Amino acid sequence: MNRRIFFLSLTLFYVLTTFQTYGFAQGGGDTRRRTVAVTYLKDPVKVILAGTTLRPTARGEATVERWRKRNESEIDITIENLIPAYNFGSDFTTYVLWAITPAGQVDNLGEFRLSGGTGRLKTATPHQTFAMIVTAEPHYLVRLPSRMVVLENLTPNSKNVNVQVSDVYFTGDSGKYYSNDAAPALAERDYDKTPMELLQARRAVQIAKLADAERFDPDDYISSFNSLSQAEAAFKRGASVHDVGRIARESITFAVRARDISEEKALAAARRAEIARRDNELRRATENASDLQEQVSDLTARLKGSEIARANSDEQLGRAMRETAEAKVENRGLQNENDRLHEENARLVRELNDTKMQLSTLQSQVAAQNLKINEAASRTEALERAEREREKAEARRRDFVALQAALSSIVTVKPNGNGFIAILPDHFFVTNQSSLALKAKAKIDALAQTLAAHPDVVFSIEGHSDNRPNAELLASGRAQAVAEYVAASGVSRTNFKVESRGASMPISTAKTLAAKAQNRRVELIFIAP
Repeated sequence: MNRRIFFLSLTLFYVLTTFQTYGFAQGGGDTRRRTVAVTYLKDPVKVILAGTTLRPTARGEATVERWRKRNESEIDITIENLIPAYNFGSDFTTYVLWAITPAGQVDNLGEFRLSGGTGRLKTATPHQTFAMIVTAEPHYLVRLPSRMVVLENLTPNSKNVNVQVSDVYFTGDSGKYYSNDAAPALAERDYDKTPMELLQARRAVQIAKLADAERFDPDDYISSFNSLSQAEAAFKRGASVHDVGRIARESITFAVRARDISEEKALAAARRAEIARRDNELRRATENASDLQEQVSDLTARLKGSEIARANSDEQLGRAMRETAEAKVENRGLQNENDRLHEENARLVRELNDTKMQLSTLQSQVAAQNLKINEAASRTEALERAEREREKAEARRRDFVALQAALSSIVTVKPNGNGFIAILPDHFFVTNQSSLALKAKAKIDALAQTLAAHPDVVFSIEGHSDNRPNAELLASGRAQAVAEYVAASGVSRTNFKVESRGASMPISTAKTLAAKAQNRRVELIFIAP
């Protein structure tokens, strides 16, 4: 057997046996609840949300309306009889509404701002079949629900829905960063005076620190910490709640990114440690392979020696028999020598057979190992290919989150299912014209430069107008003006499409000038990769 091929085969076999003990799945908090998934068809449906054992007196009522042309379900929900989230522990600051599909996908639909135990939220989701729950959370940008479920929807009594009662499985937050179930030591009246965004920023930075962001992503962690310090300073000097909230939201964005990157790098460090361990196993396997090869070489040499000895013995036996035939009266000493040679020949034959059996066993073991090695190579290649695809998908997701954060500092951004919408209001354009206003040039430039910095993003530019005779012309002209401007700033025309909605999708149906101006807008719609 070729020595080099033998070593490579045995080495790959040991890699397989060690690789099978390693898992690439990141630990999560799988939460199992029996709830009601509702399929919304067309007309508005009233849905009641009941309190869980955490808050039995809590109650909610939602109106859900399905818009097939827009492929989204609009939700107008009001919740009552809730207490501030910190009563479930100082880890929590706010309440978040979630949509959960029967397949286990969870979407953050937005947070509630309580006033006297009551809160209201208007939002939308692209899903048609989903369950609704409300949870207490550390901040509004969480991506997975906590275990603090305070409300969940009941079965609606309406002919416009299909009800699917089933076990809904979803991956929630593991809770490893939630450790304090006691209310904050700060007096309740002082706690309530603190802006909600500042409370959430404090918790977001704390979570990033627990995720070891100081070591794995120091830049984002320092940015989140500095933004939090600026928000604290602004609050102490009496700045407006709006200014404090704007700075605190920046801190939350940096902290969430620091946590995500830190968890990825921590997982990568664990993988590197596992690779080092496998390298040690590989070295030991190589040493064992060397010893085994030496044994094979020794057995081969012994086999050749046995064959030579047997040939010599046969030759001696023949010569002795010829001599015996020619001289039958030979002395007994020669007969004894002949008997000895017979015994020696039989012993050598037995040794030869034993050696052949050992060699055959070793060859069978090597063949079996080669088969396992080929299987290991195939599985290893598949795992590496899956890992590369996951890393590409995660890079696109981080770029999309960075784009959303960057655009939110320039224009108004609101969530839209699994994406978001950036809104260019009426004052960005010349009054009753399609041209961009000169006073909005700085923000339009910043918007275009931000889009150009993300060359892989795909989006739609939609023009909207109030109810007027030339609504379609105004909406189309303004959408086209924005498209021409961003294209001139370096954004590829293949990255976006331009559409006009005219007056078909008003934000407000009021007749006031402010309401009409609110309907005159251009929306940039981004869908998450």
